[in-house]
Amino acid sequence: MNQNTEPVAAAESLAEVPEHVLRGLPEEVRLFPSAVDRTRIGVWATKPILKGKKFGPFVGDKKKRSQVKNNVYMWEVYYPNLGWMCIDATDPEKGNWLRYVNWACSGEEQNLFPLEINRAIYYKTLKVRVLELVCCELL
Repeated sequence: MNQNTEPVAAAESLAEVPEHVLRGLPEEVRLFPSAVDRTRIGVWATKPILKGKKFGPFVGDKKKRSQVKNNVYMWEVYYPNLGWMCIDATDPEKGNWLRYVNWACSGEEQNLFPLEINRAIYYKTLKVRVLELVCCELL
């Protein structure tokens, strides 16, 4: 008998995406159910995006690591006066469309690379894409 006590994640719904997120989408991307993680929304290119294009910054609440309850929707950034802080977009109301970028299952699938510029996170395209945009291989 399987006694898995892990809570089952509730699937994200397009109907739950805040209006400000939809208004902020670049013209070449749309949100659709993810192919990488069936419980999540993903960011999909609707036309080719050239290699080297930057998107960002990633938006969310600035918090100490101890305050973050879910590391799926966050990045850590170093602030000289504060130390390591998390940009946490767990709450869709506080994030932007970049919170919906999912993790690649392999390095071969990865088509985005995270960049830290002036204590903000941006994504840079690694390949011309008309697929789901995914960043960094899952470890």
